[in-house]
Amino acid sequence: MARPQQERLTPKQQALRDLEDARASLAHHASLAAEEWSPKALFTRSVEKHRALWIGGAAVAGLALIKLILPSSSGRDGGRSENFLSGAKSGGLMALLLGPLFAFARKSVLNYGTQWFETYLRSKVSPNDSDSGVV
Repeated sequence: MARPQQERLTPKQQALRDLEDARASLAHHASLAAEEWSPKALFTRSVEKHRALWIGGAAVAGLALIKLILPSSSGRDGGRSENFLSGAKSGGLMALLLGPLFAFARKSVLNYGTQWFETYLRSKVSPNDSDSGVV
């Protein structure tokens, strides 16, 4: 049915219809590209792909921020503070802040190591069947 109707269209009408179809297709692909290249999607893919680097960067940034926030213990008195508990308090604060970070990093490293080791074992046990099922 579509063929007889297309044959009845003039070349100008057919060109306009093709242009409309191309615009609709372009709008669809542009929305897909905008979705794929959005900052949220880029950030999510980056974190998934480079998890260890993000954890390390967050740890370094956190330590740098803590060093900037907490006052330096080296002063006029050669590193001795008037309050002898200030060092313990800052150490406790550091442990309190870094405890969850280390727990998360340990979990991520163990998961990555487990996946790598399973892949290594699969390749050694059956080198011909590299796409076997999950162990």
